[in-house]
Amino acid sequence: MRFGGHQTFSIREGWLYKGLRILEEEPEAFGTDGLQDYMGVGRNMAKSIQHWLVATSLAQPVGKKGRKGELRLTRFGELVWRYDRYFLEPGTWWLIHTHLVHNRRNALTWNWFFNRFTGTRFERGVVIEGLRRYLQMEGGRMPSVRTLERDVACLLRSYSEVVPRERSDPENLLECPMIRLGLLTHSRHSGFYRINTASKEIPFAVFGLVVTRAFSLFDESHTLDLSLNDLAQRWNGPGRIFALSTEALFEMLVQYQERGEKRLQISSQAGERIVRIDAQDSEAWMEEYLQTIEPEPVLTALP
Repeated sequence: MRFGGHQTFSIREGWLYKGLRILEEEPEAFGTDGLQDYMGVGRNMAKSIQHWLVATSLAQPVGKKGRKGELRLTRFGELVWRYDRYFLEPGTWWLIHTHLVHNRRNALTWNWFFNRFTGTRFERGVVIEGLRRYLQMEGGRMPSVRTLERDVACLLRSYSEVVPRERSDPENLLECPMIRLGLLTHSRHSGFYRINTASKEIPFAVFGLVVTRAFSLFDESHTLDLSLNDLAQRWNGPGRIFALSTEALFEMLVQYQERGEKRLQISSQAGERIVRIDAQDSEAWMEEYLQTIEPEPVLTALP
């Protein structure tokens, strides 16, 4: 499990597009000392972009012997490059977030935070200490406290909208696009962070992907019958991944139905709310969502 591959940089606007374009057009650049020249950024930023491509599952290391750092596009990366290469759609960022949290090997801090951390209003030090205790219980080699501090700082910076906002703050230009998902806020005055557990605008196909991954077994009719509590509490399930309270999750499910989603049914059995959802594999859910995006004109030069 890796820590710190991001070089303390959270994802910046245009970084993932830039990485995908080079992988598509000049893949030999990865694994060379001149990667930063291809990307037009500093050496550490180039390493960070390379890390984020792998951590978000847009790319994966080449499996054969070769230059260290060689990558190739995953199926997810190929689909994003085809349908939303400029990362303009919020749903694409929900997919990025989902893949990042699922990537325990390259983003353990993200996986732990969204699945295990229980605070809703907290200071940064509480997160660092919680992660340290978790890793201690897991056993194995412990990273330094400084490494954990940097990983937690990067995670919180990736999602936290600072309130109140100051228009003149130059840091606003360096914000991670995932801040727009509305998962966290950070009080400029008190220093406290808060997780937003309310209902969120998430495409049904992205929701379906998360459910299918979290509950990998389904019956011969390819449907899943799940309790609302299971959906809210299951490791890597929608309640955890999307930071939803049980009632917020139910509200989202009702909204899907009201919008005419026929692959979802809500019923009550012995006083418990049961959700039936059609299941399909992850690639099918990804392609279903991305194919709904109106193609953008293709630019001819790197920004």
